[in-house]
This record gives sequence, C-alpha cells and structure tokens, in this order.
Amino acid sequence: MAVITGWITNIIVLILLATVLELLLPNSNMQRYVKMVIGLMLMAVILSPILTIFTKDFDSMLRSAALTDSTPDVRMENQIESKKSEIQASNAAYIEEQMAVQMKSQVEKELRDQFNLEITHVGLELKGAEGEKNIEQIAVTVSKAVETDVQEVEAVSVSFDILEEEVHSTDAQSKKVAYFLADEWGLYPNQVGVQVKGGE
Repeated sequence: MAVITGWITNIIVLILLATVLELLLPNSNMQRYVKMVIGLMLMAVILSPILTIFTKDFDSMLRSAALTDSTPDVRMENQIESKKSEIQASNAAYIEEQMAVQMKSQVEKELRDQFNLEITHVGLELKGAEGEKNIEQIAVTVSKAVETDVQEVEAVSVSFDILEEEVHSTDAQSKKVAYFLADEWGLYPNQVGVQVKGGE
C-alpha cells in the first residue's frame, strides 16, 4: 500500500511542477521543449512501478510476500504445538497417576496380610517413547497398617540398643517388602525402592 501512495504522490508533485513551470515561462519556443521534457518525466513516473518489477529480483519479492502471508500461519502452528505439548504432559501425568493407583490396589490386601503395612505413596519414573513407556524406577512409601481396634497403651521404655535393632529390622523389612512388590508387579527388585515410615 505504501508503494501505491508513494507512486501517486510522485505523479501529483510532477503535475504541480509542470503547471508552475508552464505559468512561469513566457510563450516561446522554450515552453514547447519544457512541455515535452515534463511529459517524458510524467511517463517515466507513471511507468516506474512496472520498471521496478523488472529491475528488482522477482524471486525475492515473491519470497517476502510469502513470508508476510505465512507469519500468521507460523504463529498458529506454534500455538498448536504448545497446546499439544500441554495436553501430552497432562495426559502423561494422568496415566502415571492411574498406574500408581492400579499398582497400589493390586498389592494392598496381600501387603496388609503378610507385613501389616499399607502403601501411603507410590512414585513412578517412566522411560521410553511416547506410545510405550516402561517403568524405570518405583519409589514406594509404606507405613504400619492402622488397625480399627482400639488397644490399650503399653508402657514405653527407650533404649539405644533397641533403637539400633529397630533400624536394622526396618532395613530388612523394607528389603523384604521390595522383593515382594517387585515379584507382584513383575519387576526387578532393584527397580523398587521402599521406605518404611513409622517402623514396627
């Protein structure tokens, strides 16, 4: 649009210049030559857009026109890609959450019966392509199962020897639980990490 307004402005300025020169010059042979020169200049100004097409690189003009037309498309494509990645991330998080819930419910009863423990948290680390994700690592937090019966409170005596034994028994218990969970879920024991909260 700026090219057209510049072109029309040049034509108008040249016509005004020709009119002023014609009024200033007296009637003589010189006026005829001035009219001819101004007429040639006016034709050159009128034909200048056509001449610029032939003098400029036509391919670069087409590329620049295509770029200005494709800019909104690129922006739209970027927005679509960002929405796609957001949806994929939320979908992956949902799948991980559902896997954790299914894995927890799969072993809940046997874990309570054999070890008197319940799972409080399952954290999954998945690896692989978009379509196929494999479990790389599982972090499981278990705690002593809460019994519904109310029992009497026994007297508590604290001894450092007993505390050390409890730490060792907690480590041994977490290893047993890790082997149990790995067997139930069809994983290797080194893929399952168990943390026992509260001990026995």
